[in-house]
Amino acid sequence: MNARRAAVAGAVVTAAVLVWRLRPETPEPGQKGLARGEPRAVGWLATWAPAPPRSTPGRAAAYVWAAPLTAAGVLLGLLSGRTPDVRDGVLIFADARGVGGRMLRWRGFAATTLGHTVIAAGRPSASLLRHELVHVRQAERWGPLFVPLYLAGLIRYGYRQNPFERAAYAAAGHTPT
Repeated sequence: MNARRAAVAGAVVTAAVLVWRLRPETPEPGQKGLARGEPRAVGWLATWAPAPPRSTPGRAAAYVWAAPLTAAGVLLGLLSGRTPDVRDGVLIFADARGVGGRMLRWRGFAATTLGHTVIAAGRPSASLLRHELVHVRQAERWGPLFVPLYLAGLIRYGYRQNPFERAAYAAAGHTPT
């Protein structure tokens, strides 16, 4: 139980530090990808859609690094009462029911991604899958840090302006509504 408390405390401290560190700065004139008053790191995150790892060791490392998130996603996916499909190395639980489906519908979301797991309220379109695959790649790069970083962006900028969401929407070819 002490390890759990330490992990939660670490996530809270990380989120608080990031919210403080990501406070607005004045961008240089004409700097691409930045909203007014946005730090450069946030502008970079908002335009960064990482490619999948190319090498076998790179793919293995990505799966291991994102494994804690994937485990949570698999658990939530299994609670959805659906059998997953596998596409692009990702488990996709479509037409989710149960806890996962109710949470998605309650919040008005079409899907959510946890590591290498996508849980969708309906049948995901090609555009939605492109969007969610960006989150998979982000989770591969950030691993267990992805959730606190994503939450820090959510707290600081809200859903529509969260840099992780902006990157995913841009890669999918649309903007958040």
